[in-house]
Amino acid sequence: MVKRLADGELEARILQVLWACSEPQTPGDVHAALAGTHDIGYSTVTTVLSRLRDKGLLDRTKTGRAYAYRPVMSRADQTAARMQELLCAAGDPAVALSRFVDALGPTERAELRKALRAKNRRTP
Repeated sequence: MVKRLADGELEARILQVLWACSEPQTPGDVHAALAGTHDIGYSTVTTVLSRLRDKGLLDRTKTGRAYAYRPVMSRADQTAARMQELLCAAGDPAVALSRFVDALGPTERAELRKALRAKNRRTP
């Protein structure tokens, strides 16, 4: 069954496709990866890739007549940057961070403690 994507979800899906590939991908490659599961036109994929590049999330190189796109950050780095952006936008970042930690499950809390310990060992 083919379904339409909500605003913003298409950008996320395209980034997922690019993160899963070791080589830069053309709009045709990305369109083919999304075909069959989403009702997306080739020109829509091209437009979204261009917009993601304008936002600084993708880099591109000329490949024949087309461009090939690749993410400028890893998925983890992009997620961390987005989390930092949202935290900075919160009215009270300390409260937002506390609520975020409260919402974590035991596994995520253990990972957070592990990351903080590692960070503390690296920082004098």
